[in-house]
Amino acid sequence: MTLGEFERLPDDGNKHELSEGELIVMPPVKFLHTLVAAAILDILRAYLREHPIAGAFAEAGYVLSHDPLIIRQPDISVLSNQRIAATQKDGWVEHSPELAVEIVSPSDFAQDLEVKVEQYLRYGAQQVWIVFPKQKQVHVHQPGSPRMVLNESETLPGGDLLPGFSVKVSDLFT
Repeated sequence: MTLGEFERLPDDGNKHELSEGELIVMPPVKFLHTLVAAAILDILRAYLREHPIAGAFAEAGYVLSHDPLIIRQPDISVLSNQRIAATQKDGWVEHSPELAVEIVSPSDFAQDLEVKVEQYLRYGAQQVWIVFPKQKQVHVHQPGSPRMVLNESETLPGGDLLPGFSVKVSDLFT
């Protein structure tokens, strides 16, 4: 599928992504997913009001690559102010966001999540959070580092990407 064909897809209530030209259709999310996404977005936006270095977005579209064509729409993303300013408002954001957050739904497959993480990191993400609402865990991926698995009693740090940011993992699920 080409970018033009992708842009002409009808609005059928599903979320669409492309992975190396292959269309991926995801059904609408369940309410738990929505609650967790809202909590994460609120927490990130509160931090970014105090540290105005970036913006936090829900379901923004990113063209990670044109060849092969990869379009992803993370549940939550953080994009630096410089990248926001450089992006045409009626276009797609080029390459990965600095932070991509994917919230795992019952319909997600482990292999598909691994592909997303690899793609986000390959095309510029500094961090990828895979959030598991039922297990109350967050898996943090960063280039060149082993995956960090955090449970609800632990604290999720922002690292170099979000200096001074930290949140108790359990706060993401309230």
